[in-house]
Amino acid sequence: MRDFAYVADFLVPMSRQTHPFVLVITLLMLPGISALSPIDIESYDLESPELEANDVLMEEFSSAGGIEAFGLYMRDPNYFGEPNSDVVMIADYTGEGQGVAGPKGGILNLTVLREIDAKAEYLRQHEISKFYLSFSSQITGEPVVGVLDLTTDIRAFMSGQSALTSPRIDPETLIMTTPSTNWIDCGALECLFFDDENVTQAHIDLAAHRLANHSQGAFLRLLSNDRGFTPDPSSPVIGPYGHQLLEDGTITAEQWGPGRWSASSAWLLTNFDREDMQSNGWSFSWLNSSSDFGYEWDGVTLETKPIHNSVEQCSERALAGEELCSMEWLYLALEEDLRDTDDMVVTLMLAEGVNVEINRELLSSSYLIAIMALVVTILLWLSLRRVSDVAIVSVGLILSLIWMQGMIGWTIILGQRYGMEVIFRSQFSNLLPILVLALGIDDSLHALHRYKEERREGASPERAAHTAVTRVGRAILLTSTTTIVAFMANMTSNIAALRSFGIEAGLGVLSAFVLTGLWVPLARYDFDQWLESRGKLREEKEGLVHMIPETWLAAVTTNSARYAPVVAVLTILITAMAVPMMLSLEGDFQVEDFIEGESDLAVGISLVNERFSDEGEPGFILVEGDMANPKVIAAFGELRINVNSHGPEDPDQISRLPTGEVELRAMDEILVFAKAAMAWNSTPFVEAGWDPSADEGGVGCDKDVLGLPSLDDRECLVFLYGFMLTRGVPESGGYPPMPPSIVAEYIQAAEELDYESPWLTIFGETPHYPRASIGFGISSPEQFALVEPALAQLEEDMAPLQELARNPLREQGDLSSADEQYPVTWAIPTGEPVIRFVAANSMQDEMQGTLLLGVVLCTITLWWGFREETSARQRWKEGMQDRADFARRVGSTVAVTGVITYLMLGTGYAIFFAVLALVLSILWGTLPFFIATVTTGPIFVVIIWLYALVGLAGYGLNMVTVAIAAMSLGVGIDYVIHLIERYREEREKGATPHLSLAAVGSASGLALFGSAVSDIAGFMVINQSKMGFFSTFGLFCAIMIGLSLLASMVLAPAVLGLLHRKSLTSTSPL
Repeated sequence: MRDFAYVADFLVPMSRQTHPFVLVITLLMLPGISALSPIDIESYDLESPELEANDVLMEEFSSAGGIEAFGLYMRDPNYFGEPNSDVVMIADYTGEGQGVAGPKGGILNLTVLREIDAKAEYLRQHEISKFYLSFSSQITGEPVVGVLDLTTDIRAFMSGQSALTSPRIDPETLIMTTPSTNWIDCGALECLFFDDENVTQAHIDLAAHRLANHSQGAFLRLLSNDRGFTPDPSSPVIGPYGHQLLEDGTITAEQWGPGRWSASSAWLLTNFDREDMQSNGWSFSWLNSSSDFGYEWDGVTLETKPIHNSVEQCSERALAGEELCSMEWLYLALEEDLRDTDDMVVTLMLAEGVNVEINRELLSSSYLIAIMALVVTILLWLSLRRVSDVAIVSVGLILSLIWMQGMIGWTIILGQRYGMEVIFRSQFSNLLPILVLALGIDDSLHALHRYKEERREGASPERAAHTAVTRVGRAILLTSTTTIVAFMANMTSNIAALRSFGIEAGLGVLSAFVLTGLWVPLARYDFDQWLESRGKLREEKEGLVHMIPETWLAAVTTNSARYAPVVAVLTILITAMAVPMMLSLEGDFQVEDFIEGESDLAVGISLVNERFSDEGEPGFILVEGDMANPKVIAAFGELRINVNSHGPEDPDQISRLPTGEVELRAMDEILVFAKAAMAWNSTPFVEAGWDPSADEGGVGCDKDVLGLPSLDDRECLVFLYGFMLTRGVPESGGYPPMPPSIVAEYIQAAEELDYESPWLTIFGETPHYPRASIGFGISSPEQFALVEPALAQLEEDMAPLQELARNPLREQGDLSSADEQYPVTWAIPTGEPVIRFVAANSMQDEMQGTLLLGVVLCTITLWWGFREETSARQRWKEGMQDRADFARRVGSTVAVTGVITYLMLGTGYAIFFAVLALVLSILWGTLPFFIATVTTGPIFVVIIWLYALVGLAGYGLNMVTVAIAAMSLGVGIDYVIHLIERYREEREKGATPHLSLAAVGSASGLALFGSAVSDIAGFMVINQSKMGFFSTFGLFCAIMIGLSLLASMVLAPAVLGLLHRKSLTSTSPL
């Protein structure tokens, strides 16, 4: 066995000098800690084309607007008029198409609409309104600046001047059609304006009915999916019971009768100019925002109290070069203001303020950290039975955390200074303190229990410290090395966050090794010396129970070995049942798994998924190349046909219009409306340079048969693009004008355009249009099992674009490579729901891959740690004396290595590691390989069990559960190594396998049990957190520790029992 005595020979005599050294290093770590910045949980340091595409969208389409949504939800009637609006007041959901019984009309009730109107007016008058962009409303017939809500559409319709009550041109046929409805003939009612004091609910019912029937679903989109026509014999309105909206926008039903339209919820939308806001002191990134504390304490928990930054304050910050104001706080401040006006509804911001909520829950859970510390302290005392021991361990753990965070901070500082950044902090960084605490408790208990064991056997404090460092220090060095190697497997990942996690974890393990593995026993030694110098040092008591009788632990290890065949059969049976459960796990992202399920954020997301499932979260397809090539626009139209060609058995996560048609927002449709606008009124186009009398329109454009720009001609597209980006799309026969900001969401010009001659740049050259975006929605985007096939189907539907690309669409080509035959260089779905899925899915896959690689690397590291003392040359000579035996041993090592790596990692890794095993068999020997396998095997088995328990508990594969599985390798391997190392030590002394296992149980087992119980108790305290992330993490960490203890105290002894079966069966029990 390798001897660690030389380290003890150096450290023990110099123990008093280690304390100032530790203090100085700790002080040097403090500046590093100050360099750590908050973690933005929505940021993904990930190399993926989807993320790159999203970055391109944010950068190149920054002039486009940013639409944010508030949900307005009807209260239960019992809460009407109650102050302190809260989500618990929201009325129950009645089901899709069921409508609302009361109040009349639900969200379409006249009194409720007045309340909504007041909220919309507040937003219009708010100082932030200077950053608003316009909406294009199909109902109002004119741009709606900044705020779009129900009352805007209803007011426009009841004015008699809306797009629905005006003659309308068909953009496809360019034929004028008469309005399908009116606000002139209201039957028995007088047609009144919305703001008329004599307006009644009957007027609203009639207006809502006509809007629902004649807006082709535009009006219904603002309502929740429980919208329906509810019967009421007293109503003068005759409508469809159990309606169905057809693709052409008409409504059908088997039965019609008196009643009204009703729903429980509606949208209130705002549209911000992102570019203007960013230049005036607002940041859409949490990391780049000022660290404001917008919370207030309510007992032991925090309540969010949003920061109300003024426009002037934020502008001054930008001018002064200070941290910018966070948009998250703005959204929540607006929500708070709107909630103050809640009377019959509850206002909820949609899915914003994620970082605010996470920080609130983390801070609110801080009291649990204090309780956990108290529980762990008590259990440490029960294990160690000395207050001074507990104090030393506690100091060692605290210093380990300081060193880890300090080294991470210094790595960030040095990386930024020299342009070699390797740390990209992510959600995983939050898990590191838990890892260090678990390892630190384990290491310190092993060191101190060994020190106590030597003292009980009569050793002096110096001798006891020397033995503890020599024996346990060697084991801790091996456990730390294997753990670091396991996490360094993350360095093979393509994801920067995972590579960073490997480095950060390695620094944390190193800190724990130095402070809890080496410094703690030295501190114990020096404290005992100080007591001895004052005559106060007491001998360690014999027979003192440290949490559990040692004889019980000895019985567990010896009986596990004695009944190894039974243990083996049970292990195989359990594993056989666990493997299918493990393999059936799918990627999952449930909001309640990460945040408090009762929080406004979680409730809001749940309500949207329930009541607005047909809308979906906005996603985009980014298309790069030559967008002025008519083939590209034609491909957009073919894509539109493809996505609407699927049957009910196909994935259906791409959101649809109320008509049932999949909604794609792209330039092909906008161009059609632009041509309709020209047919309706060519004056704006003539003013921009279009000459109707010229053969080529004065812009080199081929006209179609109607004398309008042809969409099959490049020059026509260049003219129309430039016109729309500088002037927007004019109003056209009942259709509202579209401002340039909306057009800019879907097409990008590479150069600045000449306003007077929009088909040219300001330098008189033909502009290039290198990018376009296609908007769509993803319903229930957190259900990854449904999102994955939907995105796969979408990429298949993009075949028309693939035909125009030289390379696979996912591969970003050089923009300059676009030509007439292949005008598309890149086309890929992206946007927040897409990159969230890709990031989570990629991290899960990568973590599982690095976990398996970590198992292999751990085995190799242990092989090195257990390597034979003799030289490779001597082993070679001995092997040549019995070549058959040597070949058998080396061959079996190579075969086992190759098969295992093939099953876990694939052919490429199998060949590499098989060749490596051949070399290492000669360098290090073959017996150490099988010892290493015995050490690693039990942990690999319990990782499978852990995955099975994840499935049994109703969880899927997410970043928390996969990270815990990875941590179980790092923590669990430590447990088994300590047992194997003590077993080898006892065997080296000449003890029989039975006595060695008994010694292992009573000595190492005592430390393992104390460490496991302390960790499990602490994690179960964390499990009580309302925060889903903490609760899930605490639960599975506790299970992980329990399984690690099982692996070390039962499975590993059972394997040793199988190897020494004859010796153990011939030995009588103790």
